[in-house]
Amino acid sequence: MNESFDRRRFLFLAPALGLASFSRAARPSAIPLATDLRADGQVSKARKIPILVLFSLPGCPYCEIVRRSHLVPMLRDPQRAGLAVFRQIDIDGEHAVLDFTGRRTTHEAISRAHGMRSAPVVAFWDGEGKPVAENLAGMLLPDFYSAYLESALETARARLASPR
Repeated sequence: MNESFDRRRFLFLAPALGLASFSRAARPSAIPLATDLRADGQVSKARKIPILVLFSLPGCPYCEIVRRSHLVPMLRDPQRAGLAVFRQIDIDGEHAVLDFTGRRTTHEAISRAHGMRSAPVVAFWDGEGKPVAENLAGMLLPDFYSAYLESALETARARLASPR
C-alpha cells in the first residue's frame, strides 16, 4: 500500500464518519494553484514576503475548513492579502508547475520533495522554497487555528524582513 494519504479509502469512509465530501468542482478557486514557483519566488524576494502554501487534497474536509474559514478570508482582505503570496498545491495532483529553478514538474512531485504526506498543511517558504516558519499540519485546535496561522505568518515575515 502507498505510504501517502489513501484518498480513495478516505472518500469511501468519509460519509460513514459523518464528514462532508467536497468535490474538486465544488472547491473555491480563491487560492490560486501553484503554476510557477520561480515567479512566486521572485515576488517573495522583491517584496520580502513569504510564500504561503496550502497543501491539500480534493475531498479533504479539513482542507476545506482551512481554505474557506481561514485562508480565503485572509486573501480577500485587502490589508492582509499582501502579507504573503498565497498558493495551493494538491498533494496527489498532476497539475504542471515550474519549480523554483524553472524546471517543469507536478504538484505531486513538489509535495514529495517537501515531505508532504498528509493534508492539510500550510507551509511558509522564502523565495527559494526554504521554510521560514514551522508548518501548520492538520487542523490543530479549531478555536485557536487563526492564532496559530497569524503567529506563523508573522514569524515568516519577520525572518524575511531581517537581514540574513
